[in-house]
Amino acid sequence: MSSIVMDKETIFTDELIRENARLTVQHEADLLRADQLEERLASAPSAQDIQQAVERAHIAEDKLGGVNAMLRRALDDLHFVMAGGDACKVCACKCTFGTGECKPVWKGEEAEE
Repeated sequence: MSSIVMDKETIFTDELIRENARLTVQHEADLLRADQLEERLASAPSAQDIQQAVERAHIAEDKLGGVNAMLRRALDDLHFVMAGGDACKVCACKCTFGTGECKPVWKGEEAEE
């Protein structure tokens, strides 16, 4: 019967060796993953960088809103004139009618000097 006990001890020892090997491989994999995460964290933008980007996005959004409003007004003026409306009502340059010196400057357009 002592040979059976020896076989059980051998089997138990073999299982411990296999479990130790699995745990060693898992531990190495965990260390590699931790290193990768640390590298990603180090290369990630800081909270201050993100805040600055958000502020720049808000400024750009405000400017875009102004440009879109100007474009809507220009389209409304264009539709008004194309529908037969008086272009002088849209013109930002107030001139004397009939003088022949009318140089229209449309709203939103700066006069060239």
